[in-house]
Amino acid sequence: MLAGRWRLEGWQWRHAEPAVVLRALYNYAYRAEDGRHVAMAAGEQFLLLHKANEDWWQVRRASEPCWARPFFVPATYVAELDPGDTRRQSMLPPSQP
Repeated sequence: MLAGRWRLEGWQWRHAEPAVVLRALYNYAYRAEDGRHVAMAAGEQFLLLHKANEDWWQVRRASEPCWARPFFVPATYVAELDPGDTRRQSMLPPSQP
């Protein structure tokens, strides 16, 4: 699944809009309906794939390849980052709890 919106220009697909990057505000873990354990850590970055509803958003970790299995996160536990913030955050070393 590709992050962001795409449009067909001639024979090539191009980004219509930049991908929305989210940052986890809190630690959170749950067991999905298929039985797998899903967890996120505060400060972790995700690519928004789909806003399923106002409570749950479908995401993929920014560090994982595009074929990685997406999962849902609670919308109140993540915040959207500005495109400039994404580069700045990735350059900073991760903080220790």
